[in-house]
Amino acid sequence: MISGRTIFVPLIGHPVAQVFTPPVVNDWFANHGIDAVMVPLDVLPDRAAGFFQELRFWENAGGCSVTVPHKRTAFLAMDEVTERAGQVQAVNIVRRTSDGRLLGDMTDGLAFVAALRANAVQLAGSRVLLVGAGGGAGAAIAMAIAGEQPAELTLFENDNGRREAIARALRQACPMLRLSDELGNSGYDLVVNATPLGMRGDDPLPADVHWLRPGGTAADVVTRPAETPFLLAARDAGMGIQTGADMARAQLPFQMQHLDLSAASAPASEQVQ
Repeated sequence: MISGRTIFVPLIGHPVAQVFTPPVVNDWFANHGIDAVMVPLDVLPDRAAGFFQELRFWENAGGCSVTVPHKRTAFLAMDEVTERAGQVQAVNIVRRTSDGRLLGDMTDGLAFVAALRANAVQLAGSRVLLVGAGGGAGAAIAMAIAGEQPAELTLFENDNGRREAIARALRQACPMLRLSDELGNSGYDLVVNATPLGMRGDDPLPADVHWLRPGGTAADVVTRPAETPFLLAARDAGMGIQTGADMARAQLPFQMQHLDLSAASAPASEQVQ
């Protein structure tokens, strides 16, 4: 039950009808005896900077979760960010300290790789195509994949400036990485959609599922619908799939650790490590 002691953790984005996270997080709060609630807030892009300024003075806010298109704005609003957030200049989880400072992290890449592990997908030595590599989630996923020693990572990003920015960051962080922006037409072990394509029924497919090798895996960051047309096509072609919900669920331990709301309430055996 929400009371005057409840800690609020808004999730901001635009739109927010498709978000998957609040029910998952609220179940976690309830199961761990934490008096907190996550609520989605639909914030227009030109109002997002103002939201973060107001968050500093919201005494019963523990921070916020951030989804598209506000991850870059969140990064610019922070007082301090983790190294991984700095590498991609995007933030998807914010902790508000008692004195109103905002501390940001970027957990999309961690969650994506954790979900792949849970789905028994091997990244080391694999050929990976990442579609939408220049956005906040895409850049974080690119960085996390690069850290798993793939044989090759191909970046497909229509925005030349964003593609070049993440390519520079990847070469600096992982100088031995074989990085490409030339799209092959077959043989990928993993094809990732890190764009919003698939949220609407009339969206084109972000990639051809036949670019995957037989038995390869298609992965998506879109959470609504549960299985996008891209994933349905991959499943019909006999490929493995990873849903946006898989990634969203994998966010939970990383985001709860950053928010740091659990220490006083959760039993020691259940606290986030």
